Amino acid sequence: MRKTLNLFTHDGLFHADEVFATAMFSLMAEDINVVRGGDADVPQEGGWIIYDIGGGELDHHTPENKEANGTHPGTDIPYAAFGLVWKKYYEEVLEALDCPPRYFSQVYRRLETSLILGIDAADNGYDPAAGLLETMPNITADQKKQIIYTAKTAMSVSQVIKDFNPPWNSSMDYFNAFMDAVSFAKDILLNRIDSIISSLDARDYVLQCIAYSSNHIMIMDEFAPWEGVIYSQSDFDPKARDIWYVISPALRGGWNIQCVLENSDDRTSYRKPLPKSWYGLRSQELQQVSGISDAIFCHVSGFVAGCKSQSGVLQMAAEAMK
Repeated sequence: MRKTLNLFTHDGLFHADEVFATAMFSLMAEDINVVRGGDADVPQEGGWIIYDIGGGELDHHTPENKEANGTHPGTDIPYAAFGLVWKKYYEEVLEALDCPPRYFSQVYRRLETSLILGIDAADNGYDPAAGLLETMPNITADQKKQIIYTAKTAMSVSQVIKDFNPPWNSSMDYFNAFMDAVSFAKDILLNRIDSIISSLDARDYVLQCIAYSSNHIMIMDEFAPWEGVIYSQSDFDPKARDIWYVISPALRGGWNIQCVLENSDDRTSYRKPLPKSWYGLRSQELQQVSGISDAIFCHVSGFVAGCKSQSGVLQMAAEAMK
């Protein structure tokens, strides 16, 4: 990890791409010295990292840079400052976070697809939904408007960062607001990377549980993210394809039984559903219907149910298999 980084980016209204880029730099150094300014203020001496301004390799505003940077692999989304900084410095960031080197390429891709693409798209004014609709000539203009409007109903992290900018009638200092946004973005970034690394750590454990599974049931002694592993392994591992239910300790206490999906994109395509008569029931009502004395609940959609004991959810599996 570096001791200090001198960082220069543009002043005025700030956006998610340079805010997250700054947050990423803060993971690489014990301290960061951030200066915001205009084109005339760009440092000419060495020792500075200049991004989102200045026309250098970490800027994306000039026509020459847009052409040189291209788009994120497999997409039409142009790079913005966040993606450019991640592309250049990801190894240094992950080394500073003690990420195992064997994970580097996977963490790179997962952070890009789960966080960076949306931020870079928004900063470049690129709407992926609108871009995709341009390839569908049979959809009417009104239908396109409706789809694009619907796609924008969710609150985005880019909008959340934008709201850190001082309102027009506020006396708040822009630099302090910018650094508040950077602190917020740093937490998001750390949580996202930690979550990705954690899921990769879980893979070996889940593979072991798959190997030990039998009679359509996989039992986990402690919960770990398992869905992605089972679905990816199902393409070639008969043991993974054979699992209907996953049993694990519940975070709220007791034990859960969760249905495995046939199609991970369809949240109701259970390989073997729980009895529909259980759906939405709790406690005594579920106990009476199921005949399982320590049953606690069954989700209204039936994808998960719980009991106080492991033996209870094993009973649930046995009943469901009938």
